[in-house]
Amino acid sequence: CNNVAQGGATLCAMLRTHDKKLKSIAATSGVSALLGITEPAMFGVNLKMKYPFYAAMLGSAIGCGYVTLTNVLNVAPGSAGFIGFVCVQSGDMLNFLIGTLLSMVSAFVITWVFSKSKRLNAELAADSETAAA
Repeated sequence: CNNVAQGGATLCAMLRTHDKKLKSIAATSGVSALLGITEPAMFGVNLKMKYPFYAAMLGSAIGCGYVTLTNVLNVAPGSAGFIGFVCVQSGDMLNFLIGTLLSMVSAFVITWVFSKSKRLNAELAADSETAAA
């Protein structure tokens, strides 16, 4: 669920940023995070902007909470992201996919809400000004 939440937050950050370079990085790394490779999304976008990372943690908690409450059983270590359903018992696949969708959508929405926060936007502008100097 964390991989998908990181991807959802990154894709929302792609829509909210005005920086063309960050937008292109977020587009490619967001898709790869949905498929299980989160490092480009986390280190290239979410941690740099801060609030998408917090939103991804909250989204992951929501999706993982659902998966835990519905007793989804992972029978083998392996794939992550949306393709992780191949490692889940056949009767639990639907609940696994619901949990991953919950993670992605909630991280996306929380990132959107955080991006509207004037305080977070002021901090992000201050951080980018100090980094440019």
